[in-house]
Amino acid sequence: MADIYEDLMAAARSIAACFPAPRFYAECAAALDLSRSLFEGHPRVLQCRQWASRFLQENLGHGIEHAGKVAIEAGALVQIEGERQALPAPIHREITILVQIAGLLHDLCRSEIRHAQASAQAAGRFFEESGLFSPYQAYIRIAIANHEAFVPPVPIDSAIGQMISDALYDADKFRWGPDNFTLTLWEMLRARRAPIGPLIRRFRKGMEGIARIKGTFRSEAGKTFGPEFIDLGLQIGQKIYAFLLERFPQER
Repeated sequence: MADIYEDLMAAARSIAACFPAPRFYAECAAALDLSRSLFEGHPRVLQCRQWASRFLQENLGHGIEHAGKVAIEAGALVQIEGERQALPAPIHREITILVQIAGLLHDLCRSEIRHAQASAQAAGRFFEESGLFSPYQAYIRIAIANHEAFVPPVPIDSAIGQMISDALYDADKFRWGPDNFTLTLWEMLRARRAPIGPLIRRFRKGMEGIARIKGTFRSEAGKTFGPEFIDLGLQIGQKIYAFLLERFPQER
């Protein structure tokens, strides 16, 4: 079954390669570069990456690669929002680091039913074990608890906390676009050794759920760029669905 899903993942990536990348990557390249430089070089982020990687190996398609993408893109969203609000540079940098830490820790308990709340609690272990302290670390836990789709977020009485929460949510929901159909879906199915038939029969219903994400983005940049991620994912998904029907006609 693992070989089948590896083949299907390769086919999905081939299909996705025919579509353009979301414009977020070109239009926000400077913000992404700044975020990536902190992600790759800041000591606190590196310490968090090392700690989180111990828990994110086999994580139902939400492992360290997923966490890293969310962290970098959440950092870019904070860069964009911080510039819009003209935040002082030290605070701007600190919020970027904090949202990257939130991104790395947000799916620690992905296999649990209420995974966002469980992951928020587990994130506390990182601060205890690492010895790192930030006056804003409570906002990281709230942001993680707030990142689940279709669940009303806990209100935050802080502009900084709200920025972290919104950016984490939006960067995580970017993954419901092309990434869902080229990576996450197949890794989740492979981890569960799920059969092909139920996937095909539930595929269109799943696409309807993903379409609902378009109206949930929270930051201004997320509202600008997020719907395109979802639209591209759905277009790729339609092509993949047609491919699956052709390859497995007996499972219609």
